[in-house]
Amino acid sequence: MVRYAARILAWIAFAIALPIVLGALLAQIGLVLAVVLDAAAILWVWLWLPRSAHGAFEAGKYARAARRYRTIAAVTRSAERERAARLSRIGCHVAAGEHEAAGRLLAGLDGAALDAQERAVWLNNRACIALANGDPHAALALADEATGLRPDVPALQHTRGSALLAVGRVDDAIAVLDQMRHGGELGPRLEAERCQGLAQAWTHKGEPAYAEDYRLRADALAR
Repeated sequence: MVRYAARILAWIAFAIALPIVLGALLAQIGLVLAVVLDAAAILWVWLWLPRSAHGAFEAGKYARAARRYRTIAAVTRSAERERAARLSRIGCHVAAGEHEAAGRLLAGLDGAALDAQERAVWLNNRACIALANGDPHAALALADEATGLRPDVPALQHTRGSALLAVGRVDDAIAVLDQMRHGGELGPRLEAERCQGLAQAWTHKGEPAYAEDYRLRADALAR
């Protein structure tokens, strides 16, 4: 809590000092400029950074998104926003295949101290790492717990569908991947991943026509 109080005091000091300094240097124009800069700094931290980080992630620019989430975690004034930024940064490393880096960051979070939404993301990241490390049964257990907490989140459903497919429960995987779109259209990246999963599932079922259709959809979205 001390560091968040220190950050708040730093923001207050910056907001007070800037008009004083610019006012002394540039008189009335300096005061106006200071107000504009103060407002811009607030908008940058609270609006632009989160939106641009999310946009970079959706565009597959994971390194850029991770840097922005790291900045958010460093400057935010609440523990909740810092945890959310850290979890999102972990997701960037997972998506980029940087599982060692993701694991180090995950080790710094106490899952028992997270709320339901945060814990669902934490479990999902761990499930993705377990899948990448060739442990689909552990991944499925983690994904089941994550979707139990947040059954409405398509990204968590996708992880569960991938884990089901990895353990050979192909029909269950298809049902979960189909269900991902019940809440509405998905973003291009997630829809491409869903189609890739369905292409793999229908290949396992010996339905090459269905598999090719989903594979073509995934390729079109990935362009």
